[in-house]
Amino acid sequence: AAGNFLAMLELAPPFAERIRAGRRESRFSGAFVHNYFRTPYGPGWALVGDAGYNRDFVTAMGMQDAFRDAELCASALHEALTGARPYEVAMKDYQSARDAAVLPMYEFTTEIATLEPPSPELAALLGAMPGDQQAMDGFCRMAAGVDSPADFFAESNVGAILARAAIKEFPEYDYYW
Repeated sequence: AAGNFLAMLELAPPFAERIRAGRRESRFSGAFVHNYFRTPYGPGWALVGDAGYNRDFVTAMGMQDAFRDAELCASALHEALTGARPYEVAMKDYQSARDAAVLPMYEFTTEIATLEPPSPELAALLGAMPGDQQAMDGFCRMAAGVDSPADFFAESNVGAILARAAIKEFPEYDYYW
């Protein structure tokens, strides 16, 4: 874990220097986290948040997910209890909405939770972001759960970030963009 952590820091050399200059106070430690999706309802019960699905806590989305799930679940239960829709239909839609909302962050989280160095594509994207306020804001919005990783990592967004980085690197070609 320590080696992968330090290798990841090399994506930001000035920050990596500061970390290497510091003194570690304790050893790296971690714990394996089971990642799973469960059916979040049954006769007389419903699950929200990490009771219904779980992913590594490295992205710290647990409370946000629990609040969103609670709202989705409450709406589905309201429809079922008022007779607007059958319980099974309303709760199945709750599960579908939950899964659609969390799957992109689930996939991103399980990738970074390995603490392996990023893929060459992710390293290139992260390397293109310094000095690009729009890209940095987008990454922060995604990491905070405001925007979906599916939107941030969409081909059009990644292409735009890489194109802006190329313009910075080769400003004489700016007129092509």
